[in-house]
Amino acid sequence: MSDSSAGNASLPPDGLPGLDPAWSELVMVDGQEWHVLHRPAAGVASLTVLAVHGNPTWAYLWRELLAHAPADWRVIAVDQLGMGYSQRTTPRRLADRVTDLGRLTEVMGVSGPVMTVAHDWGGPVSLGWLLAHKEQVSAAVLFNTAVHQPAQAAAPRLIKAARWRPIHDLVTRKTPTFVNGTTTLSRLAADPLADDVRDAYRAPYLSADRRGAVADFVADIPLNPDHPSAATLDQIAADICDLDIPVFLSWGVDDPVFSDVYLRDLLQRLPRADVHRYEKAGHLVTEDAPTAISDAIAWMQLQGLPGADQAQLRTDPVATGQYMSVNPGRSDDVALADMGSGRQATWGQLTERVEVLAAGLVARGVRPGERVAMLITPGPDLVAAVYACWRLGAVVVVADSGLGISGMRRALRGSHVRHVIGIAAGIGLARTLSVPGLRILAGEMTTELRRGLRVDATLAEVADAGRAVISAGVDTPTPVSTDAALIAFTSGSTGPAKGVLYSHHRLRELCSVLTRTYDLQPGRDALVAAFAPWAVLGPALGAASAIPAMDITDPSTLTMEAFSAAAEQVQGTIAWTSPTGLRAIIDTAAHTSARPRHLRQLLVAGAPVPVATLEQAAQALPNTAIATPYGMTEALPLTHVDLDQLRNAPAESGVLVGRPLDGVTIGIAPFTSAGDTSDPVSTPGVSGEVIVKANWVMSGYDRRWAQQWRSRTADDSHRTGDVGHLDADGRLWIEGRLAHVITTAQGPVTPVAIEHVAAEVAGTALAGCVGVGPRGGQVIVIALPGSPRGMRVADVDLTMKIRQAVYDTTGHDVAAVIQIPELPVDVRHRSKINRGRIAAEAAVFLAGSANGGRSS
Repeated sequence: MSDSSAGNASLPPDGLPGLDPAWSELVMVDGQEWHVLHRPAAGVASLTVLAVHGNPTWAYLWRELLAHAPADWRVIAVDQLGMGYSQRTTPRRLADRVTDLGRLTEVMGVSGPVMTVAHDWGGPVSLGWLLAHKEQVSAAVLFNTAVHQPAQAAAPRLIKAARWRPIHDLVTRKTPTFVNGTTTLSRLAADPLADDVRDAYRAPYLSADRRGAVADFVADIPLNPDHPSAATLDQIAADICDLDIPVFLSWGVDDPVFSDVYLRDLLQRLPRADVHRYEKAGHLVTEDAPTAISDAIAWMQLQGLPGADQAQLRTDPVATGQYMSVNPGRSDDVALADMGSGRQATWGQLTERVEVLAAGLVARGVRPGERVAMLITPGPDLVAAVYACWRLGAVVVVADSGLGISGMRRALRGSHVRHVIGIAAGIGLARTLSVPGLRILAGEMTTELRRGLRVDATLAEVADAGRAVISAGVDTPTPVSTDAALIAFTSGSTGPAKGVLYSHHRLRELCSVLTRTYDLQPGRDALVAAFAPWAVLGPALGAASAIPAMDITDPSTLTMEAFSAAAEQVQGTIAWTSPTGLRAIIDTAAHTSARPRHLRQLLVAGAPVPVATLEQAAQALPNTAIATPYGMTEALPLTHVDLDQLRNAPAESGVLVGRPLDGVTIGIAPFTSAGDTSDPVSTPGVSGEVIVKANWVMSGYDRRWAQQWRSRTADDSHRTGDVGHLDADGRLWIEGRLAHVITTAQGPVTPVAIEHVAAEVAGTALAGCVGVGPRGGQVIVIALPGSPRGMRVADVDLTMKIRQAVYDTTGHDVAAVIQIPELPVDVRHRSKINRGRIAAEAAVFLAGSANGGRSS
């Protein structure tokens, strides 16, 4: 690929992937020639989009924007002076670049409405232009950028290294090190750019005399207050705080240059901005996140439309009632018992502790709306701390250990926690993430812990401070029911865990449906909480709760003896556990005579449960009704089905999960022939994505605007990502996850019914059904646990039996049956199969690229 002659503006060479030569124009402004990518509108432009790149990229960064923007938009993507294919010129300061851009747009006749789009150091340039043309600008989109270096954070090491005087000129101008390094930051080189795309980014910078502005741009980054561009950047940073236009922050989470530190800073200046954080995307987020540009276009299209309120939090209805609080029983009765630690609290103790902790947290500096991470094992401390935060209006962030350490780190980093309350291990984790604000220890303090973890206070010290505040007559802030209350996280079984945000109103609606559905009566009913959220909600339901002696993060550690002991402690009438926890109860039932005497209902949720397993549970607990509610972190419960109904259910594809609860509307978005989904219907027997609507559906995804937008329908229903169908009686059957639908040449195939057949034939608890091959031509592969090591093809007899049984039951052909040591499942429930991982590994294995070639 040839370089253009040094100094002069020129057109890019032909053949750059994705770049239409017709877009390239040379524009003369004050004697200096710019190269721009310009796609005029078809007819009169309804909008002009002005896109500005950073260093050391060029307008090529925005090729997808030009290609896919609506036809009635005018799109202009500039090569800044000295960059890309624009004219090389004298060094430009930030103020110069803002002025340069203004002169260019004047010459090109840019007028409102305008939306600006920018990346990297194009962000300050674009914002500077925006502030000078506010009367024209209707919205702004920013991809990984910064306007300020937070005092508590170090400047990016890569930038500091490139700025180091002894090597600055060498790495930025004399050699292509800085230019090449930028393209390797894409996806952190784990999944690098295609060679031709990488070469296109580097094309304008092949010689040292073409890289002068690259060096100048790096040198112009104001890392200290006396830098010539510091005052300009400071003014931009201050002035954007007064913007009253919509802003979208599109962020690559794994960017080593513009990390979440800068996203937090921007959100402090632009608190109403919509945000989408793209997990595992790096600095070049437009390359790393396949939907980043299409999501930005969708966001821009929605701005200014009547009724298109796309705020991060769903608009809750005007709600009556109060914030989430303890609904106390008799003062001396036990409200919560943790059987593992032996600790318990009465209703009186819990109510008093919530009030003093809330007052103490306010005294220590926790403010309404701030996010507080709870890194405490379930028990009295966790419950009291959660309700204390709700009492003062703080937002509780529950990044439970069921996510695994890496998942917890991502969750805490992504939710931008302001304070943390935790056990020593949790405080240590928060410290490694540089969580700002208070670090409050739940447990005994030692001098070593205070010094080593930099603990600010213990919960006991916070409570003492709260008592003093209450004695002095100082009021604690009171939230309203529509305020944000909770961020919980999905299990991450189909991708990185997502933060799910609930308002107080939505949580109150959840408590209401639980009370109605399971006939909960304060003073009569008590809960056995083998699932942590059940223990947290217990006080709001007015129900005493007992947590069994188990590792709450590993349901397989539950035993019948521990389960029964917890039930007896509070005379528990209702219990909640996961399929893995249920399996553990069944497996240990023969080793003890202990049984819960008062338990009338056992609820099992988290993943589909075979009827055979529920029958075994009924044998172990003959006086208890067994049922499986259906729902997800975003909305639970939605349906309910008991064992008697399952026994009498006809043979259909999937798992019966029952009729919608009172207040729930369910529709099915049918599959097209390509495996996509269309508008929802209620036609019996039609398979597709499950669409739900209820008052207790989450308020929204936290800082996942695009996920939220894609999951919402026109009537504010929620696309669940599950697939299934309704039967003639209006009952819902779940057939798997939308992400796991197999697209065969004969049409879409859902996995759950096939998995149940295969597991029954093989005599295993779980089986995985995945598609291997190109979309639209995939074949069905079954994965079973039990291989002593590595992946291998199952023996011929077992394979033939499974093939025949699957065909007889579902009418589908199985191409192969493989065995692996164990099926990968989610950390939290140990029940949700990671079919995506199985499919990827099976594809490599069956192609002969693993384990020494094709097995037989």
